[in-house]
Amino acid sequence: VAISAVAGILKQLKRTHKKVPVCPYEISGNPKPSSIQAGDRPDNQWLHYDSQSLPKTKEAWESCCFVEKTHWGYYTWPQTMTVYAPVEHQPKLGRRRDELTEAEQIIYDHFSDPKFVEQLIKFLSLEDRKGKDKFNPRRFCLFKGLFRNFDDAFLPVLQPHLEQLVADSHESTQRCVAEIIAGLIRGSKHWTFEKVEKLWKLLCPLLRTALSNITVETYNDWGTCIATSCESRDPRKLHWLFELLLESPLSGEGGSFVDACRLYVLQGGLAQQEWRVPELLHRLLKYLEPKLTQVYKNVRERIGSVLTYIFMIDVSLPNTAATKSPRVHEFTARILENLKPLMEADEEIQNHVMEENGVGEQDERTQGIKLLKTILKWLMASAGRSFSTAVTEQLQLLPLFFKIAPVENDNSYDELKRDAKMCLSLMSQGLLYPQQVPLVLQVLKQTARSNSWHARYTILTYLQTMVFYNLFIFLNNEEAVNDIRWLVIKLLEDEQLEVREMAATTLSGLLQCNFLTMDGPMQTHFEQLCKMRLPKKRKRDLGSVVDTIPSGGKKIASETKPMHACCPSKCFSFLSIHKP
Repeated sequence: VAISAVAGILKQLKRTHKKVPVCPYEISGNPKPSSIQAGDRPDNQWLHYDSQSLPKTKEAWESCCFVEKTHWGYYTWPQTMTVYAPVEHQPKLGRRRDELTEAEQIIYDHFSDPKFVEQLIKFLSLEDRKGKDKFNPRRFCLFKGLFRNFDDAFLPVLQPHLEQLVADSHESTQRCVAEIIAGLIRGSKHWTFEKVEKLWKLLCPLLRTALSNITVETYNDWGTCIATSCESRDPRKLHWLFELLLESPLSGEGGSFVDACRLYVLQGGLAQQEWRVPELLHRLLKYLEPKLTQVYKNVRERIGSVLTYIFMIDVSLPNTAATKSPRVHEFTARILENLKPLMEADEEIQNHVMEENGVGEQDERTQGIKLLKTILKWLMASAGRSFSTAVTEQLQLLPLFFKIAPVENDNSYDELKRDAKMCLSLMSQGLLYPQQVPLVLQVLKQTARSNSWHARYTILTYLQTMVFYNLFIFLNNEEAVNDIRWLVIKLLEDEQLEVREMAATTLSGLLQCNFLTMDGPMQTHFEQLCKMRLPKKRKRDLGSVVDTIPSGGKKIASETKPMHACCPSKCFSFLSIHKP
């Protein structure tokens, strides 16, 4: 309660900083566009993070036009745009005690007292509810208000405590120093260049130590700390922080867990900047691409999540300019090239890569499987977070996923098969653009000719969801409807019992929702099939192979059936089961 009260008082004592109007078109040297166009345009590129023109001197800092609001300029500019006036027009910083108000003097006296600060830090470092304590926004607001209202007056008193806290890996002490550092970074928003530069000389070693001591209990707190520090801040003001976070996040020092945590913290900072840091996103992607074949599962999952944010701004919408950030289709095209050994292989793809501390043979196939695992993590993370649906290049991965995904829902399957099944489920629910429909249907037709009955079975489950989630897009394309009809009827005559059952279920659903109709030609086709005489059964040789993917050791029902010996009457029996 006391912390909240002091934070509220500090907010009331906050001094108003002056603002001046600016014209973004004059700053960029480009005329105002004739129509609104979202995205990266010539008139908003001066807001981008550019390592070649960062304000690293006092003159560059004071002449730079900082814009703290991240959303300004992406779609359009405010009608009247104002930014903070130069430092000489702002309220005085670094005031003496006799220049403070009576209320400010009371706060100043307490936080200048080393004994009081020591007791406060001890209190804030206490564990309240073990396992349930989180980054406290009230404490963050307290320190933000202190450094905003009183400049760097309390930094000499707090510095030894910060150095002591970051060296301690205990949960409560790490959370305390994360709250103070976040408040310090946000509170220094209006400091002079000299003081900001001095601050980062202090913070950079502290953050390196903190990230090396990160634990399971504290990585969320440090992620919140960095994300909070970067929220609504001009990235050019925080270039020290971003350059530090990009220093070899996957160095291997501290093991796979620390690597994953470094990426998590970096992701939190970059996600707040959205479209304004394309250079940093390109640098990060270039750094991560050679490391996509990670053996460690936790690092793969984190890389997949980071890739989602790297490509977040690559959206294809009307009246939207092409992004300067990394593009999904270019990245996926490179991935497809690396996955060729797997895509061209006819045999079963087994996960023979050992997890965690094991290292398998580093041939093309092994590297491809490790790469595929990371890509699956990325696609699964993108399904729920990205602003756009799968691009054409991503859809070209479907044949590979169909070969891997298992038929049964069995938790005993390894990570590769489980992720492939989940990825197919999520991709089938995505919106398809009309121009993507022919490509998807071509992939499904190609897979329907596969030797693997698992793949033929899986395309039917994929087809069901895809059609129902994109029902009106398909109904608007008569050729696509006919292709789906042909595909389902073809698989009704499949040699494998499980495939025929799923084809019957699929056809039943399509008939019930009136996507397909039992018209004269379809009925005539089934009647002709009913009149066909089946060949006599013959025993299969012991050495014959039914499928490239085994059915988990279970006896396949169709092993005793001759090839292409479908009984069409059974198809009708399955259809009758699913009548409304």
